[in-house]
Amino acid sequence: MRCWMSQNEGLYRKIVLVILGLAVFGLLANVTDGQAKERALKILATTGFSGPLAAMGAGYDRGMRMAIDEINEKGIKGFSGIEYKAVDTECKPSVMLRKLRREAQTWKPDIVFGAILETTIRVWCAELPKFKIPGFVGGHLGLTKYLPPGEVPVSKWVNYYGFPEYFSGYLAGKLLHEKGVKRVGFIAADYDWGYGNSWGLKGYWEDNGRPFEIVAFGYTPIEKVDLSTEVMMMKDAKLDAIYCPYTGSGWWALPKMLKDSGAMPEYFVWEISYSNMGSAKISGEYGAEGTYCIADHDPSTKAWRDFVKRWRDKYGEKSYPDAYGNNYYEGIYWAVKAFEKIGPDNTDPDKVIEVLQKTSVRNVNVGHMGPTCPYGTNQGAKGAIIQFVKGSSELDPSFNLHPIKDRIFDVPKMDLKQLLENVKGMEKLERGVKYPAAK
Repeated sequence: MRCWMSQNEGLYRKIVLVILGLAVFGLLANVTDGQAKERALKILATTGFSGPLAAMGAGYDRGMRMAIDEINEKGIKGFSGIEYKAVDTECKPSVMLRKLRREAQTWKPDIVFGAILETTIRVWCAELPKFKIPGFVGGHLGLTKYLPPGEVPVSKWVNYYGFPEYFSGYLAGKLLHEKGVKRVGFIAADYDWGYGNSWGLKGYWEDNGRPFEIVAFGYTPIEKVDLSTEVMMMKDAKLDAIYCPYTGSGWWALPKMLKDSGAMPEYFVWEISYSNMGSAKISGEYGAEGTYCIADHDPSTKAWRDFVKRWRDKYGEKSYPDAYGNNYYEGIYWAVKAFEKIGPDNTDPDKVIEVLQKTSVRNVNVGHMGPTCPYGTNQGAKGAIIQFVKGSSELDPSFNLHPIKDRIFDVPKMDLKQLLENVKGMEKLERGVKYPAAK
């Protein structure tokens, strides 16, 4: 027996070593397999890189890419990183519908960003609930699409950074009232966003005893570039101020046209879509000088100055955060913070939206992104009014204007259904209708 053991001792040891080796290999394989299972967080941008708002779509994309690069460098708890895909919707609802459906069914994103214009956001409102994919709009909530005729469903799946366009118009009215103006012109594009802004201006006017006269110049087609007819009408009206929501392709050039024709009033106020000095650079120093803008940031803060510096380091010395680029930057951080809580293995889309709507972040803007109401309205939003004045600054030494803060304001914390009830039955400002000041 001892002889047999002695003869087979080498074989026995080999068998033991093989078994141990297999066990170790199995453990390593499990560890490797566990690492392989750490998936990417998939973020889809359905935005316009061509069409009438291609400049805005490119700005959205830059804001998102900047945040994604920063986050991927640091790492995300539970995920291998962010996988980002951007598709061009051409700012057309039909293209948005086709590409959103394609990507939702094939690429299967965790969250969608980047819709431009109320016309394409309408597609999200109808489609994202079907796929149970959350969407983030870095712009501001437009109310009219939720109302008859042709209303879209109120949904928890579409979440907004910004406060409703109604409050943009309302706060413009408050600013102009406090500046003491007597005659305010209003012009906007012929779609939902323009109508909602007119509600806000008219709402302030009605709520505060009609402190000034409103002269409405109607609603321009989005594709319209030449606003010379409207400019001559404004010149004849002898205005103290103009409140100008987005008018379409000719929007950024309107102040220059007004100045060239001698029609520029003392106060010209852009709505929130103009956003910051990135838009002022499109209008040019001559056009933008002296104009006011409702905004999401305070240009005097260190957070904003640092953000602009990082932007210029990434995109060039003469670049500046584009309209809403800062909001999309903030939105990426909001989504990542939520998905770190949710984890990579969650399969319940309702849980995803629940965590997203309870999450709040603030990096560069005056307000927080989140929490939202059950229907996607940002309860953390605040706003600012800035003015573009002569002289360059550290924000952009290459541009001979700089923004200064006029004021910061709080926004009423109303959920979407309360907001809709508030504006129900309101009529938009109409050209040819008189809106006189109180006597």
